[in-house]
Amino acid sequence: MTKNRQQQAELDALRKQLNTAVRRKDYEAAAQACRDIIALDARAKGLNIMVCLYHKDLGEAYLKLLEYEKAHESFKTAHAGLVEYRATHKLKYPEDWLNELTVIERLIDKVERVHLKDKF
Repeated sequence: MTKNRQQQAELDALRKQLNTAVRRKDYEAAAQACRDIIALDARAKGLNIMVCLYHKDLGEAYLKLLEYEKAHESFKTAHAGLVEYRATHKLKYPEDWLNELTVIERLIDKVERVHLKDKF
């Protein structure tokens, strides 16, 4: 099996692991799967993983685990990554990813207002 196919198979297995963990509400396993996918992206740039979406999933898992600072950091990273993606890639429609950005902005606001209100 070629290196690219091995990496793709690893990504598919990690995505399946993430989906299973979320369905079972095992947020520690979901967070680990997201961290593994982000690490895989660093090793295998050729897979073109939209890592910002996994930062959002990681933030949601941290939120469920009551790790608010980590959740906030993950949401900020996801937002910055998605803004950069929209700026550097040709989009079929100008409004692509705007809904996802809005969701991330709401999550950031919620964490800042409710959970980290003393810090902001």
